[in-house]
Amino acid sequence: MEANARHLERIFDHTVQYQIPLFQRPYVWEEEKNWKPLWEDIRRLLDLQVEGGSVHPHFLGAVVLEQVRTAAGSIETRQVIDGQQRFTTIQLFLAGCRDHAKRLGSEKFQDRFGDLIANHKNKIDHEDETYKVWPTNSDRPAYRLVQASGSLAELEQKLKSKPEMRASKIVGAYQYFYAQLADWLAPDAEEGEATDEASSQDRLEALWCVAKGCLQVVVIDLDKDDETQVIFETMNALGEPLLPADLIKNYLFRRASAEKLSEEDVEKLYDEHWAGFEAEPWRAEVKQGRNFRPLVDIFVNHFLSLVTMDEVRSTHLFSEFRRYVEDANRPTLNLLARPNSAAGHLEQLDRYAQIYLQFAQPKGHPRLATFLARLTAVDTTTVYPFLMFAYGHLMPDDQVEFDAVLEVLESFLMRRMVCGLTAKNYNRLFIDLVKAVDKSKAISAAQVATWLSKNSGDSMRFPSDEDFETAAVTRPLYNTLRQYKLRSVLEALEAYLQTSKSEAVPLPAGLTIEHVMPQEWKEHWPLSAEVMTDPGKAQEAASRRDVILNTLGNLTLVTGSLNPALSNAAWQDKRPELLKYSRLNLSRYFHDKEADVWNEQAIAKRSSELAMALLAIWPDVAKRFSPEAA
Repeated sequence: MEANARHLERIFDHTVQYQIPLFQRPYVWEEEKNWKPLWEDIRRLLDLQVEGGSVHPHFLGAVVLEQVRTAAGSIETRQVIDGQQRFTTIQLFLAGCRDHAKRLGSEKFQDRFGDLIANHKNKIDHEDETYKVWPTNSDRPAYRLVQASGSLAELEQKLKSKPEMRASKIVGAYQYFYAQLADWLAPDAEEGEATDEASSQDRLEALWCVAKGCLQVVVIDLDKDDETQVIFETMNALGEPLLPADLIKNYLFRRASAEKLSEEDVEKLYDEHWAGFEAEPWRAEVKQGRNFRPLVDIFVNHFLSLVTMDEVRSTHLFSEFRRYVEDANRPTLNLLARPNSAAGHLEQLDRYAQIYLQFAQPKGHPRLATFLARLTAVDTTTVYPFLMFAYGHLMPDDQVEFDAVLEVLESFLMRRMVCGLTAKNYNRLFIDLVKAVDKSKAISAAQVATWLSKNSGDSMRFPSDEDFETAAVTRPLYNTLRQYKLRSVLEALEAYLQTSKSEAVPLPAGLTIEHVMPQEWKEHWPLSAEVMTDPGKAQEAASRRDVILNTLGNLTLVTGSLNPALSNAAWQDKRPELLKYSRLNLSRYFHDKEADVWNEQAIAKRSSELAMALLAIWPDVAKRFSPEAA
């Protein structure tokens, strides 16, 4: 077989037809998993092209083709043995480009895009030979419909008489790319306004440049002696998929050989800096968000975000690593120089891999263990690039400073969680933090605290003491935080409330959150007789109670499940049972006289006391490093 990287113009611009065999599955790609990531990649190239930036060829994947014997004079024909989903999607994208060129009155670009989609009529003998890509049988009606429409509006008209085709993924892909292209070709136009003709023509030019020369496919042409079915089965079923880490390994060791290292030195590099990646825990599948990924891929993702000082998509790990190695003009960190050899890159990867493993098993470092446990509650891993950076710079020589950095980060994250502030911009925020501390060529808790405190807006700000206390006292945290998040707050309070008279023991497993005043309160916890005489006041009081009973002051942790009947019982019956099943520091409060009556006022008082404890656990660290504090 022969494999070559080809631009789309090289693949489609001559008279040819790529046939998808009957035995292939129909077109199944969809928006979230396939079209959207592809469009985001293309959009990035388009924006760089318009801005005059350096546009690197973008790899779209591979296709496997087999030459089909045809009669003399017939057009060149190949069967698509693998890659039919990719080839079909590219054609639907190009159809959208062609139809927008027509809409914008550009005959030149309409013809250019059209030449990548259809063969000229004077070059073919049969109508079905018109199409450069000819789908499998079940997809052909929808494919014909889309290719013959010429615009989204015309397609909609045709679908009125063929409503069964609305469910076709072929139709859906065209509609998606047509809509995305419409937005990109007229980015500044308000709804109902005409677009600027010159701007649209410039963007069409950029669109053509990217489509013809910046999108690459690896075309694998099978020889007549190649066993097509065996190759197909191997690629689609029997072969073990390569991880990005495998591609990185092959790439670096090829470079090492090219750098004239001896075979013995290459083997030594492998044994010292790569062999560990081939085994557990690196190959284990770990949950990240909604998906499971090998731990080594997650590490490489964080590592690349650090060294490139940019967000790196999980689908681009190998290409981004190669760019990091090869692009000498790319900015680098002051505190983390880019190696200049394959051996240096292997050593750097190994060093930060060992740091990352410390986060997976933080033995002998209690402050780090506490931070990571609470980070699980915050439910973000975006802090890891900065965490690796700080650990690599400060540990083991300055653990005191590293632990102070952890305190700053924890206060920032936990305060924001309790206040209900968004985590959606954390990716960018922590990359910017890396840049900020690196610029000063030193990492310290003071720098981190000062930089985090300078940010404003709900997406980035460090909540003040006032905001934090108000949220801790008044927010119905039981309703607004997930159980594991709220449990982490209560567990932090439990640890803080330990005294010299209370035994410091690890928290038992299986703790559950208990409402002191139960959520089902109406039977055994009546409102006052005075309030009940006025229906309006009674309704208002009941609504107030339903909110306050979910605030911090009415919550505790129990080591066993209370009988539901006792859990909802009157206070004089529930109190001894609660103390029996909750022997934690959090529940010492219920022994005191202040808890003899448990009502809204008692809940508010305990909320205020616990809020003061939270202010001590997660302080406003910026104040500690302010000039006034000094």
